[in-house]
Amino acid sequence: MEALQQAILTGHFKPGEHLRQDAIAEQMGVSRVPVREALNVLRAEGQLDYSPHRGYRVSRLSQEEVEEINIIREMLEGEAIRRAVEKLDEDVIDDLVVLNRQLRKAHRNNDLTTFIRLNQEFHFLIFQQAGLPRLMQMIEGLWRVANGYRSGVFGNTANRERMLEEHDALIEALEAGDAERAVVIMENHRNSAADTLLSLTSPEDDT
Repeated sequence: MEALQQAILTGHFKPGEHLRQDAIAEQMGVSRVPVREALNVLRAEGQLDYSPHRGYRVSRLSQEEVEEINIIREMLEGEAIRRAVEKLDEDVIDDLVVLNRQLRKAHRNNDLTTFIRLNQEFHFLIFQQAGLPRLMQMIEGLWRVANGYRSGVFGNTANRERMLEEHDALIEALEAGDAERAVVIMENHRNSAADTLLSLTSPEDDT
């Protein structure tokens, strides 16, 4: 499943693209059984759509869905940050600094796969400090449904540079214990990514 999910994250399979089980199994050198199981898991997570006559395809988001996801993430992630600030210690701050340094290296190397993975680790490390497992599960679910668009959002060099600068500002606010400033920085950070995601949707995605 990891290989298939990675193919979605990196844009090998794009939103709306149909996935043929036989072709995927042959490409990955496995039988159809594990491929079918992986497809069903990704469908349950919202990363794939399925219809009896057309099979599986990478999920597409309408502009309304993008906006709704962003609103819900604002509420959940804002609460996670407020609670996380109360529990952050120097070790977590140091880990965030290291992650952002690694993100910069991936950015310079144009290593999109590593950048996407490290960016999620960076954000989730912050949210996890809230100590609310169910809240974390909901946030993770909202991130997963947009996985098909990650390569489009992160493939833009200017976007990545802006994100790294915003990460620096976020680390500074967290280290200072300024929860509200951290929430605002994260909100602007998320909205910029959502604007890019909206630009990747087309009128047909709303049908």
